[in-house]
Amino acid sequence: MKSYTVSRAYVWTTTAAKYLMTAAAAGLYIAAVTHPTPIGPRLLLLAGMIIFGWLFYVRLPKMPTRIDVANDGWIEFRNHRGSQQVHVASIRSIGRGIGRRTIRVRHGGGRVRLPGRIRDFYDFLATVKTMNPAIAIRGF
Repeated sequence: MKSYTVSRAYVWTTTAAKYLMTAAAAGLYIAAVTHPTPIGPRLLLLAGMIIFGWLFYVRLPKMPTRIDVANDGWIEFRNHRGSQQVHVASIRSIGRGIGRRTIRVRHGGGRVRLPGRIRDFYDFLATVKTMNPAIAIRGF
């Protein structure tokens, strides 16, 4: 069994950014509500907070921080909320996401988004490709 993890620097910076930006957004919204602010900028600030909340509190926790590849072909993508198992035979393609900061693993049951900061990622690609040569690898 091989294990691949996200770098600690990535985890620390995303966590720090999450908490700092949450405090800044709360402070800005309290200032906008308590002071006379036009409705347009207030709604724009609210929309920005909704996008920020979705990104940091919904999408980011779903991204796996650890990948375990078993010798029998099962790959387990683990994140803070649980894990998802995918067999190597069902993986169709592995490619870069928009902006090249994420990695998309498309399989028969959907897709998995990975952060682009996985240690020894090229070893993971080589391991998966040797198990299933039909996987299309794009953008690396």
